[in-house]
Amino acid sequence: MRRSHWFFVLLIAYSLQLTALSGCGPTYPKDKIKESIVRLCKKEYKLDVKVATIGKTVALYLPLENLLDFTFALTQDAGEKINNVITSISRVTMSTDAEYDFYCVIAHDTRIPEIQVIIIRKVDDVKRYMYQDISRGEFGKRMLIDMRIAPQAQKERAVKDVFDKMNIDKKWQEGVMQDFFRSEPLTLGDIGYWGGKFYIKDINLPEFLAEQIASRVRLSFRDNKSLSGSFVLKSVKGIYSAPAQASDGERYFRIEISAEPRTMAVFTSKDMSDSLFAYALKVAYDVIHGYRFDDFDYVEIKSIADGRSSKVTKEDLYKYKPKQTKIDDVMVFDAF
Repeated sequence: MRRSHWFFVLLIAYSLQLTALSGCGPTYPKDKIKESIVRLCKKEYKLDVKVATIGKTVALYLPLENLLDFTFALTQDAGEKINNVITSISRVTMSTDAEYDFYCVIAHDTRIPEIQVIIIRKVDDVKRYMYQDISRGEFGKRMLIDMRIAPQAQKERAVKDVFDKMNIDKKWQEGVMQDFFRSEPLTLGDIGYWGGKFYIKDINLPEFLAEQIASRVRLSFRDNKSLSGSFVLKSVKGIYSAPAQASDGERYFRIEISAEPRTMAVFTSKDMSDSLFAYALKVAYDVIHGYRFDDFDYVEIKSIADGRSSKVTKEDLYKYKPKQTKIDDVMVFDAF
């Protein structure tokens, strides 16, 4: 998704600059949000979309006939159409009397409906970019974009395979599926659209930041020659954990990184995880500091390859200065 990602970011940035220059748009009443977005997309771009809301999150579904090319990258036409619906949803969410924190765009290729592209943005980031409070580069990094197989499609196909093996009557299968296997997503990774239904959740800031840290690490491994030349990144997972009651336990971010050195003779296991810890710490600092988020007790970074983990308290993270602070001065390592 690398070249598609940045082509897409530039299109959005340009469109939002035009929107900002055009002055304040009309106010869209909160009870007409969905209709307003659908109408705007149809009137200005001749695009048919579906819109759903949950809590302070707006979701938009866009079916396309040419979402991906033969390399599984976004086509230019698809990028422009997705940009158009994002411009529409941005205009409405910033010109309404309703309070929305996030919007999510779900696009899929009608030829391969299982494959979906998911884009998530914080509405306030769009406002900050328009008022030049954050740079274009930073604005691009704050967008979550992912191409994945629709989670609900995977779930339903797996369950139907079980039904077939158990010889469950077809007339009962739909009822069981509806009662037990179709529910709102628990994580951002479960968001999607399948079978004519939205599978969305009310996105909160901590989980968005955890996903953004993981996303920035992935992008940096692709763009940073030093990192990509030294390591093969297998996976990155960002998690925010918090107890139901503030007094019940600690709140923390956990960043799990699975990577291996390209040349085994160059790094010891400790050297490798130390390098990953230092880099992930910088990314976590940039994200958490950039959003001025403080509802956490510590950040934990874990190397899946050797099982090592380290923690940085909130106080030490805010004292951290990239390129000036040694990781040993702020990190507490688990026994190895």
